Amino acid sequence: MRATIVLTLVLAVGAFGQSRTSRTLDIYVIDVEGGNATLFVSPSGESLLIDTGNAGAAAARDAGRIMSAAKEAGLHQMDHLITTHWHGDHFGARSLDNG
Repeated sequence: MRATIVLTLVLAVGAFGQSRTSRTLDIYVIDVEGGNATLFVSPSGESLLIDTGNAGAAAARDAGRIMSAAKEAGLHQMDHLITTHWHGDHFGARSLDNG
């Protein structure tokens, strides 16, 4: 499932982002100790986060790691979120509010 989503994203960026040759598709694999979170930033600057890490006590840790990756990518918001499946190590940190 994740491979299909990644392939679709890469093809979409290739089709729509050809005029933006000065930027790249950036991919951040974020260690959230269980299911990985993956952040894609397209050449146009649009973002996609796949999975958000653990719930419970680990949620703050994983949200912090995701926020660090977003900051490194120069993002101020997440444009899209995909939760691949409803296990606690894939959807947990998304419920944290940053403000």
